[in-house]
Amino acid sequence: MKSLKFEYRITILYTLIGGLWILFSDNILHLLVNNRAKLSDFQTYKGWFYVIITAILLFFFIRRQLNKHRSLEIALQEHQNHLEETVKERTKELELNIKRLKDTQAHLVQTEKMASLGILTAGVAHEINNPLNYIMGSYVGLHRHYEENSFSDHPEQVGKLIEAMKIGVDRSSSIVKGLSQFSRKSDSYDEDCNVHEIVENSLIMMSSQIKCQISIEKDYSNSDMVIKGNVGNLHQVFINILNNAVQAIESVGTIIVKTREKESEVVITIEDTGTGIPKENLKRLTDPFFSTKAPGKGTGLGLSITFNIIKEHKGRLEFESEVGKGTTVRIVLPKINRP
Repeated sequence: MKSLKFEYRITILYTLIGGLWILFSDNILHLLVNNRAKLSDFQTYKGWFYVIITAILLFFFIRRQLNKHRSLEIALQEHQNHLEETVKERTKELELNIKRLKDTQAHLVQTEKMASLGILTAGVAHEINNPLNYIMGSYVGLHRHYEENSFSDHPEQVGKLIEAMKIGVDRSSSIVKGLSQFSRKSDSYDEDCNVHEIVENSLIMMSSQIKCQISIEKDYSNSDMVIKGNVGNLHQVFINILNNAVQAIESVGTIIVKTREKESEVVITIEDTGTGIPKENLKRLTDPFFSTKAPGKGTGLGLSITFNIIKEHKGRLEFESEVGKGTTVRIVLPKINRP
């Protein structure tokens, strides 16, 4: 009976009571009352009695069922309210965790950038010192010629000294410019980024890290390769990849930098003739803290951060490698559609 729906139960109950009343009430009255007049009165009372009793039974039965439904509705409402509060709390926690993750990611990017700056700073001092020596040597020569008042005697020598000073100044300027662009802090991904200029700056800043046995070959596209992005972060991308290429070459080797332009993309390829990477490690290269380098040689964050920067630029980072032959890193970025 309990397994039946409420409407079926009340119908069966009413039918059962009505049927039993019809079957037995008249027989009982005939046994108890012999007077026909009284029997007629009792028949009327019997009808009213049936109506009242069934009404009372139905009232309590329906009220009991409604109370169950009300209790269930209240419980469901309380549960729903609790769920809504829980969802609100979890949403706030999730938003807070997302913010913390973004802050942590930004901090890691900045930390990795500062680590790269630490590597570069030692070389920058050396790199700037060389052109400064050009300038200082040229200055000393000019000063001596000036003191001896012999400019007219050696005009070609003066020209060479001035040219050497210009080379030194240009070299120093390019190093400082590259370093300032790399270290700039900007959240904008809507800057005009000249890919060739960024690659050149990165090579200049990495020049102190590039061993004398490593040759750099460049194969650039003839067209201007300008994309929308973040100048500082793209410098970090190329410095990270170039640094990995340099570290992969144990002695003599070559790094080849190519740029190509497709219909809607620019492709920058950096190849090295280093030790190569096993196939089983290729899919893990961009995992945070994964590194194939010896302990103390890297944090395992460089390529992870590089991957995220490329992703922020709506681009792709692709790897090909063969152990003993070298690695190819391909950076694919959307270009600006110029009218």
